[in-house]
Amino acid sequence: MQQLLDSGRYSAFYSDLINVDPFRRQIVSLALNAFDYFTLHFVLHGLITPQRLCSGITPFGNEKAKTLYLILTAEYLCTFLPSHPDSVVLPQIMCGSIKVSSPASIPVLQPTKSPKYLLISAIHHHAPATTAPHQHTVSNTTIESSRSYCWRSESVLYLFIDCWLRLDVDDSRELPSNEFIRCVRILVKQLHSFGNSAELDNTSMIHLRQLAQPLMNARIYSFVKSLIARWPLDSSFSDVLELWLSYIQPWRYTFNRDLSSTTEIPISPRNENFITDNLLVYTQIFIQLIPRFERMDLTTLRNVLMLFRLLKVFSQSNLIDLLNQNEQVMSSNNNVNFNSSAFNISGASNRSVGNVSVGVLNRSSGEWKSFNSSGGAGGRPGTPGNKSTGEAHDDSYVFLFGDQFSKEIEELLKRIYVSTIIARENLRQIQIEKESRYRGVLKYVHKVIGYFDYDPMYAAMLSDRQKIPEILEVVLEALARMFQIPLTEEFFQGESMQIDAPLTQLEKTTNTTWENSIYSVPSFQSFSLSPQQMKNQKARIRYTGDPALLPIKSTEFTFLVRFLHQLSCQLNLMFSEEMDDLWHRDDLWGKLGRQILSPPMVTQTFDKSQGICVLKHDQLGPRICLRILASYTSSFIISCSFLLGYLMLNAPSYGFMLLLMFAFLILFFKSLFFDVSPIDMLTDQTRIIDRTS
Repeated sequence: MQQLLDSGRYSAFYSDLINVDPFRRQIVSLALNAFDYFTLHFVLHGLITPQRLCSGITPFGNEKAKTLYLILTAEYLCTFLPSHPDSVVLPQIMCGSIKVSSPASIPVLQPTKSPKYLLISAIHHHAPATTAPHQHTVSNTTIESSRSYCWRSESVLYLFIDCWLRLDVDDSRELPSNEFIRCVRILVKQLHSFGNSAELDNTSMIHLRQLAQPLMNARIYSFVKSLIARWPLDSSFSDVLELWLSYIQPWRYTFNRDLSSTTEIPISPRNENFITDNLLVYTQIFIQLIPRFERMDLTTLRNVLMLFRLLKVFSQSNLIDLLNQNEQVMSSNNNVNFNSSAFNISGASNRSVGNVSVGVLNRSSGEWKSFNSSGGAGGRPGTPGNKSTGEAHDDSYVFLFGDQFSKEIEELLKRIYVSTIIARENLRQIQIEKESRYRGVLKYVHKVIGYFDYDPMYAAMLSDRQKIPEILEVVLEALARMFQIPLTEEFFQGESMQIDAPLTQLEKTTNTTWENSIYSVPSFQSFSLSPQQMKNQKARIRYTGDPALLPIKSTEFTFLVRFLHQLSCQLNLMFSEEMDDLWHRDDLWGKLGRQILSPPMVTQTFDKSQGICVLKHDQLGPRICLRILASYTSSFIISCSFLLGYLMLNAPSYGFMLLLMFAFLILFFKSLFFDVSPIDMLTDQTRIIDRTS
């Protein structure tokens, strides 16, 4: 805000608020009323106060989180920028001055240095002695009558746009939170809805409605492009993507739109002009997104849904045809080869929009035109590409339907094809693993008790895996249809070999580490791991924690695992010394105890409580573990013993006693012939710990 006011390229809205030192010719403060004072601080709060410090959430992710700030933002924007043309912003003030235009004019301020502080003074009921001049020819009486009706809407419009969409997202600053991106998306949607009602509004608010979209157009391209360039490659990018998709679909935000209708909304001639004026926002950001999706893991549902959303928007109605026509008109009128790699839009093909330089195509002539960023509200034109504003632009235009970008589309199509094959294989492996869990008698047991063993997490994961290849097939066809690329067998020839080739080489490199073996294959870096490679990696993993703390398996009763674990912990706490003495005895009881008790071990876990990852070692002594009794197999055997005791001996308990006797005999013979001394067992445990370390 200091840079905006100090540069002198502000609109007439700020000319009524600034206080200028007549001797130094510098802005020293702002004269704000109570509403403007609150609005300015509310808008700045979303920028200077990280939401994770207020609510304890992380800056990325948490897409479903809704804080009070987000709700208030939507409430304020819908109230003061109403979409309905007959809405009235209350209370109305029909007399008195809210903001008085300057009685005298002064030359354009050219300060030698920036003020050190920007003071927000108390409310002033009189006009400042010296203020910046208006640069439009509307009389002061007209301004007074219009501002008395919609001055609150004017304050919300300018303060929200100038504070939020001027945010400089460069490498030296921290990325904004997902909540701030969602707030900006609410602003974009409401500005579209507010501006689309201009043709139906007969009040003095019509001037603000006509300014809403041009003011937003001047800022959004640089803002969104900077966000995409720096945002990490994870699912939190969906908020940035939805922000851009909301901006390029103004026809979705009208006050009389039927939200329950599922029919496709046509693109009207008014929106065709919007597409022409914002051609850079459509084409150049789309071109910026494609390499990003090539680097993302397209076997993850969240990433696949983002690509699906992108192509769904560009596949609607005749949007892709309009973009193609605009690029053809631009190339023909500027004598540029349509299939060239890039078209320079610097010099005459740039336009200055406030303090942003972007190109806009004139639909009638096919040349680049310019307009005032403040929409005729007294804004001062700035210098194109001024770095002091923190906003920059590219000097080259890459054709969306040119030869250079068509190669990028072909690479993405091959990437999607490979991801589809991998997703299908992953789904097949999961289904095979599920079927192989229950064999023989367990297969019939699971059919009886499977209802009580329902795992919602596993069911949701399986459902997501089934959706991924289906969505990828739709995306593949949509992308090929948009750019008219035939999907033939010759086009995808060799892609399946690229999946299997790294696998063969990986099996040979057994002496290298897993990371080195992956990146030793040149063509493997851009693809996900195949199921066979994941299986080989899984075979190398060794669990070094307490076996009793392993996650509950699908072949175990959940309540029995937890109950028996608590019982085992209590027994180990009560009889730890007795178990340790029994373990180290050399007689028959010691041998029998070593068959029943779990052996001593050293566990290895990673401690992250201090913010860093530290390998922690814990010593566990001889202990009892009853978890084996919670499995389906043990429960089935015990149930069969009771049944046989009832059928053969007419007493269920006799069958269970026979089972215990049979188990004792097995442990007795194992202790006689297969006993391992405690010293040898401790030596083997030490070797395992050294090898894993």
